[in-house]
Amino acid sequence: MSVLVSTYRGEVLDLFTTGTIAVSDAAGKLLYSIGDTSKIAFARSSAKLMQAMVPIYTGASGHYGFTEREVAQICASHSGEAVHVETIRGIFQKIGLDESYLQCGTHYPFKEDVAQSMKDRGEPALPIHNNCSGKHAGMLACAQFLGEDLDSYYRLEHPHQQRIIDTIADICGYARDKIQLGLDGCGVPVHAMPVERFAYGFARLCRPESLPEKYQDAAAQVVTAVMNNPIISSGSDRIDYKIMSRYPGEVVVKSGADGYFAGGLPKQGIGFALKTDDGNAALRNIVLIELLHQIGVIPEADLPYFAPEHKVFHYNHKGELASESRAVFQLERH
Repeated sequence: MSVLVSTYRGEVLDLFTTGTIAVSDAAGKLLYSIGDTSKIAFARSSAKLMQAMVPIYTGASGHYGFTEREVAQICASHSGEAVHVETIRGIFQKIGLDESYLQCGTHYPFKEDVAQSMKDRGEPALPIHNNCSGKHAGMLACAQFLGEDLDSYYRLEHPHQQRIIDTIADICGYARDKIQLGLDGCGVPVHAMPVERFAYGFARLCRPESLPEKYQDAAAQVVTAVMNNPIISSGSDRIDYKIMSRYPGEVVVKSGADGYFAGGLPKQGIGFALKTDDGNAALRNIVLIELLHQIGVIPEADLPYFAPEHKVFHYNHKGELASESRAVFQLERH
């Protein structure tokens, strides 16, 4: 196992985080790596850009006149801020459905002050506050457009979920029957494959001409929408937003739960995927910032801007510094 992050208590190595990183080009060549890139891992929400392509290439997005912001919202793991809720409600208005069709489950917004304000006012969380509600709105839009059952759109056997599996397999160049399936936090199928194949898939999203023709416009749309609307596709307090707003048009990133993160560099046609084994989001973010630094996205001069994410300090109950986590890996160039 490859150690990506070490946590020191004083001068003593106290904890360490292992994981895998793969950086690929659109021809499938592994450019950089660390760890076993054939490791099977669930991409979780990092797959949302690929999932969001389905309502585009089937014609649903065009039929309902989705805007770039609405496409970004369908790609999102959002923070439940007002802008997210309003955008999703706009999608429902266009497709002629209401929020009662959402089957994503309920949680309070990711953004803590928004959640606390709701609690202070005695407002319950609704399915639309779920970080995946934009994705589910896109799924419902496609099912509605194609005249398919709306109550079971989230189930594995539904035609829409089957299209998603086909799409991910085609984009990542990975046999459909090898994709391992599980259940995501929002109730839809989630997809596992080697980390290196998902990095390749993101490289192809950044080089749409490398994809089969039916996917090319959809890939270009989702990448552009997310890069141009990072606050919509994540939230004002999220690392996705912080990175893409700092380097507009240079990098697209998409967080995934339990230690996953993926993204790409459109101008270079490069994709990457990473998975930390402990699933700790703060330590995963350390890896992401160091990865982007080592492949040239984040220059040395910008590291102080990302200091809260690049080094994580842990304090005890008295507010004293107890330990520090920092990246300790060096990518292997192929």
